[in-house]
Amino acid sequence: MKINSTLKKIILVMLVLVMGVTVLSGCNEKEAHFAKSKPLPTSKNSTEDDDKVDRNICIIQELNMLEETVTLYNTVANRVLRYKYSLATQFLDKYGNESSSLNFTPGTAVVLGDKLKSNALSYIKMSDKTWTQTGVRNYTIDNEKHKFTIGNADYKYTDNICVYSGNEQISIQAVGATDTLTVVGKDDTILSLAVTTGHGYIQFVNTDNFVGSMVQIGQKVFAKITPDLIVEVPEGSYDVTVASNGFGGTVKVDVTKGEISVVDLSGIQAAGQKTCKLTFVSNAQGVSITLDGNPVNVNEEVNVPYGAHSIKVTAPGYNDWNKMLYVNSPSAKIAIDMSDGSSSGSSNSTANTTKNTTNSTNSTKSSSSSSSDTDYLSTLSNMISTLTGT
Repeated sequence: MKINSTLKKIILVMLVLVMGVTVLSGCNEKEAHFAKSKPLPTSKNSTEDDDKVDRNICIIQELNMLEETVTLYNTVANRVLRYKYSLATQFLDKYGNESSSLNFTPGTAVVLGDKLKSNALSYIKMSDKTWTQTGVRNYTIDNEKHKFTIGNADYKYTDNICVYSGNEQISIQAVGATDTLTVVGKDDTILSLAVTTGHGYIQFVNTDNFVGSMVQIGQKVFAKITPDLIVEVPEGSYDVTVASNGFGGTVKVDVTKGEISVVDLSGIQAAGQKTCKLTFVSNAQGVSITLDGNPVNVNEEVNVPYGAHSIKVTAPGYNDWNKMLYVNSPSAKIAIDMSDGSSSGSSNSTANTTKNTTNSTNSTKSSSSSSSDTDYLSTLSNMISTLTGT
């Protein structure tokens, strides 16, 4: 749908991701400055979305927010698997307590729950059968003997050891003698290594009013806020955005290697509650929009508090579009474009992430049952994302 250029500026800062194929051999080349990957010698019959959930200890290779999938290496069957996850998926520490998905980085050893009706995993839990050492510097690696020594303790590893630098899989030969590592093992065997050289931490305090909401760190990291959340990120400068229960804002955080940068959310709460002037525009006939269960007129401005809101779009002959919207801006417009997409009957969308343009949502024409999947990650993948100020 063509949008009139006289519309108010759309203030959208959206998750910008380069979509790439998840290679089930375990080799991903996303950032050129990382060492080249060494593919795991996985089984040729590795499958995607197996009917039966794997019960073995698995090593996380990637949490793909755009595709809403988790890719894992099965340490027993020696193969790579991929499953769906969503907001309904619980992320648990090894004691079964709720954790943040931000803590489930490449190299983390986990066990999996059953599948929900949506085909997403019910939970992803850190394994209580493994051990983890962080900030490891005093180590030596003997590649000929497959021996890894931490201090005076000797461990072994196999050719299938998972080694990561950031989100990139590398060979163990690429680990430098001065690198800082996170090491995961079971008994006397190393399962995974993660190079954390140059990483620092962001710690969130006074989180009570924001627990269960989402945090955006830079352009790539989105996750649920948990009490006193600590996030490990590469050193650098980040815009950190939160919104919940009418409160919201963005702060800039500088992260230094090996240090903790504290974000006090009480400062954002002290600024008071805020609302967004939100408008849905569309030239399609018969479009019906509800926001948090209340009808909203097309082309009519409505004030909504900062935070999470459910949005549902319906029209005769089209799939229902039901997603979650996180609002954190003084004003915004969203254009609804009902058009024929693919013949699959799924809800597709297009978007332009440049300011001064209008984001659009395409609901595919179909006679199939309506979609009722309300999911923040799906919202991101459909490019209706966190709304932020200029």
